[in-house]
Amino acid sequence: MTEEVRLHLEEADACLAQAEVLLASPYPSGAVSRSYYAMFHAATAALVHRGIKRRSHQGIIAAFGQTFTKPRIIDVKFHKYFAKVFDLRQESDYRPGSRVTEGKAREVLDLAKEFVAVCRSLCE
Repeated sequence: MTEEVRLHLEEADACLAQAEVLLASPYPSGAVSRSYYAMFHAATAALVHRGIKRRSHQGIIAAFGQTFTKPRIIDVKFHKYFAKVFDLRQESDYRPGSRVTEGKAREVLDLAKEFVAVCRSLCE
């Protein structure tokens, strides 16, 4: 495992821990954001492990689908999770008045944990 891959996986773990803290706070929308970034760093690690680098969030999401779910290396649900959580993060971060319930934030964090675990396995 390269240093870059290891660092992205460590950042994914840190983001999951931050999401847990925010979930227990009065700010569950922050947990959605940190959950997304856990997924972002985990996906980046998996792609870099394959020698693929992208610069944008959309580029990483698309490359993840093309590289891992289109050829059925992993279940297509993981690409759907990634895109769904990206959209939720966009909404909660940039749409005034957007409300994320604790239940929705917990659901997103659970998806992120599953996603990070799969990405970690792709890097082994």
